[in-house]
Amino acid sequence: MTENDLFTTRMRKATRRIHSVSDTLVNAKFALSLRDEAVWGGGLFVFYHIFAFLEDAKERLNMPDFNKLFVNKILYRKKAFEEDLAHYLGENWQSTPKSAALENYIEHLQDLETEHPTLLLAYVYHLYLGLLSGGQILAKKRKMFGEKTTSGNGYTDKVTDFNDIDINELKKEFRNAMNEISERMSKDEQDAFIEESNQVFLMNNLIVNCVGGQNRVLCNMFYKASAILLVVIGVIYAYKMHK
Repeated sequence: MTENDLFTTRMRKATRRIHSVSDTLVNAKFALSLRDEAVWGGGLFVFYHIFAFLEDAKERLNMPDFNKLFVNKILYRKKAFEEDLAHYLGENWQSTPKSAALENYIEHLQDLETEHPTLLLAYVYHLYLGLLSGGQILAKKRKMFGEKTTSGNGYTDKVTDFNDIDINELKKEFRNAMNEISERMSKDEQDAFIEESNQVFLMNNLIVNCVGGQNRVLCNMFYKASAILLVVIGVIYAYKMHK
């Protein structure tokens, strides 16, 4: 079987357009979170509920294919999310209200668990692969460009930290497991899985779009830039006056 014949390759091609839109939105939203812990925390909050649901559903369903896709116990992220949320949003982070988009997302997952549990694997595959890919890039950017604050110094984000695991090897094992699972699907089941994969990115976009705080960050950045500009103008004016 060639690379183009793999089910994961088919999914990547079928979701390329919506995936690209999703990447652009996430990068635009969370680039600003590099300078504001509350915004980063808001992003973690919405995705926590999705990852937590999927991991809890895995235990409830106890399906062989569900278990197979979790190729390494390091993939479990629920507790890591909770530790990060306590750090960024405070110990009472669970009282944070959910957006309508997030409530709808959770309701959709609940419906799938009841009616089409195998389709939950589409969410597991794309979300965990995203954390192993784009999530790692965002984590590195936060370390490089994040604003240094007293509370932030020395803290390592747990949700994107996979210790000494070889990420590339883990992604390879993850994709292989997905391809093996797909071999037991009928063509109709594969088509439904790919269709649901597009839904994954669409619903991710909706909850990311509801993460607040970006306007505040932009205002703070504008204020700091304006202050620097005024200082520069003042220096130039003083120099001309005394020239």
